[in-house]
Amino acid sequence: MNKFYDTITRWFLNRFDPYLLSDEPPSQELIPYLKSNVLPMWPIIVGSLFVTVVAAGIEVWLIQYAGTIVDILASSNPGNLWQQHGGSLLFAALVVIVIRPIAQFLRLATNDIGFNCNAATLVRWRAYDHLIHQSVGWFQEDLTGRTSGRLVDIGNHVSDAIHTGLNTVAFGLVYMIGVVVLMAGTEIWLAAPLLLWLALYISVLVWVIPRMVPAQRDFQAAKSALVGTVVDSFSNFETLKLFAPKNQIAKEQRTSLEDTRQALFITRQIGTALRTTLVSLEAVVIVGFVGYGIWLWSIDAATIGTISAAIALSLRITTMADWILDSVWWLFQRIGSLKEALLTIGQPIEVRQKDNAKPLKVDEGKIVIQGLHHHYGHKAGGLNHVDLTIRPGEKVGIVGRSGAGKSTLVNLLLRFFEAEKGSITIDGQNIRDVEQDSLYAAVGMVAQQASLLNRSVRDNILLGREDVTEEHLINAARQARAHDFIQGLRDNKGRTGYSAHVGERGVKLSGGQRQRVAIARVILKNAPILILDEATSALDSEVESEIQQSLDDVMRNKTVIAIAHRLSTIARMDRIIVMDNGKIVEQGSHDELIVNSGIYKKFWQQQSDGFIDTSV
Repeated sequence: MNKFYDTITRWFLNRFDPYLLSDEPPSQELIPYLKSNVLPMWPIIVGSLFVTVVAAGIEVWLIQYAGTIVDILASSNPGNLWQQHGGSLLFAALVVIVIRPIAQFLRLATNDIGFNCNAATLVRWRAYDHLIHQSVGWFQEDLTGRTSGRLVDIGNHVSDAIHTGLNTVAFGLVYMIGVVVLMAGTEIWLAAPLLLWLALYISVLVWVIPRMVPAQRDFQAAKSALVGTVVDSFSNFETLKLFAPKNQIAKEQRTSLEDTRQALFITRQIGTALRTTLVSLEAVVIVGFVGYGIWLWSIDAATIGTISAAIALSLRITTMADWILDSVWWLFQRIGSLKEALLTIGQPIEVRQKDNAKPLKVDEGKIVIQGLHHHYGHKAGGLNHVDLTIRPGEKVGIVGRSGAGKSTLVNLLLRFFEAEKGSITIDGQNIRDVEQDSLYAAVGMVAQQASLLNRSVRDNILLGREDVTEEHLINAARQARAHDFIQGLRDNKGRTGYSAHVGERGVKLSGGQRQRVAIARVILKNAPILILDEATSALDSEVESEIQQSLDDVMRNKTVIAIAHRLSTIARMDRIIVMDNGKIVEQGSHDELIVNSGIYKKFWQQQSDGFIDTSV
């Protein structure tokens, strides 16, 4: 039985593929966005509407037939009851015992399994596919926690909005329309109180809904900001503990909490007024149905069965009205939240890939930068018309004060941002014209802050590569002087060595350990272009000396760009580029620059243990 039930329910689950991607980017407008996500699901939505109408129709018919039974019992002789009405009573029993449960199962399986389990996945998958095409610079403009929360929540918002419309509003409307038709068919005037109530009910909803949506959107925006602030605080908890006064941290969190409380108050204020008004309106249908029905019976204009059905319907329809109200409230809460989430999810791609982009082919590794200009949309900072040619296999060091433009140069080379002016070519191919994934595949990078995922050491070194043997993995770790400390790792779940997890952002490892894992990763990648951005800054002098030979091996036959404040790491480079105020002000070998009385010579004279005093 369990296997049969599992087979049937999985049939509903697999009615459509929730991993279908859209050819169009997501719209920031509500209706176009919903339309683009609803279209792949139209067969199951049509099926849902059909079974919902059938299920609601059965419920209305059962209440009407209850009144018919009262009339049958009042007018029939007990001796010949089954002879005269046995067929209809058995049919009603069949409906209750067999048809009604089947209809409800089909409605629930279609809505809760076929639709609900897939809709949220479809929306999240499409949103994720869109966001991973955004640039690194785009992610730096918003709080990661807020973006992540919106990605997860938007699936719930779309799924809940459509599910509520199908499963509740459609069911309730069909139910109430069925009641009106039923009453009008029995006694036209018996439908009048219901029609009056229904008109008032819809009028109140139409008046309230335009106020409900923006209030919920503002609440969701405040909640997203709160989540982002909390995630930001917890991600930097060590820093806050060391530097920020406790009262100041609490004050900032209280401000975010109060903004959320006030936004929630507005939504609840509207909800309280709406619910109170509709409860008052329920008196119209109850008094109208029951009082008018009794009067009709008193003048012999309606049977006792009709009056019984009317009383049952009046009580049932007020319950249904409360249910529909809760559902409508929930629906427009989700719509307001969805509109707020689309402010992030629906943003266009900042750094777009051309439709006819071709894979980057790196045969030599020659990099040519011409007229590169970028200020991040501001008037200062960044780069000012930089020209630079890096020969194939050349090892170039870049040095300069903080803010001189070193990191901006690397960010533009990796196309994390779109350069405002100028061009960058690799082996004659403009990086604007090539597939972005092929550009990233051609570049290996070790950054100052080694980025590790909360996964095993093995996963952090491989990062999804399945073509690497365990032997190659260990050899890369040995080259990076990481194998010995990795073997001694053990996490709180008992996983050891390469299987041990490193914690969020690698917090369970020291800075030097994280750096060596990152170096092992770039060794294994073996890309033709290598970028070292303060690659040994987290290492002590002894470990740096040990690993320098490994880095020399890694750099062999590669085009290398190395950024460093510690001049000992770049003194042996083929050429050193000195940057200041977004421009190249000096270049040459270490020996050539030492002879000149320029910035580099000052750095060299004022360094301590090979580290630049950037306050010069």
